[in-house]
Amino acid sequence: MVQAILIEFGFGTLNLHRIFATCDPRNVGSSKVLKKIGMTKEGRIREDLLLKDGWRDSLLYSIIEHEWINPK
Repeated sequence: MVQAILIEFGFGTLNLHRIFATCDPRNVGSSKVLKKIGMTKEGRIREDLLLKDGWRDSLLYSIIEHEWINPK
């Protein structure tokens, strides 16, 4: 899975501590992918993205290095 490769690169090569991602709350598929790779939903960012039809919310997901290395 490409997402897992990117997370491994972030923690393994770039020595990041935390990686985060956002997605549109209406995009259920994106939310499922982020959960499947071990990310935790942190919350909703209100009206942070301006598109043609107005302001949109985003869902915020993250994973910390120790959660990736030692998953539950």
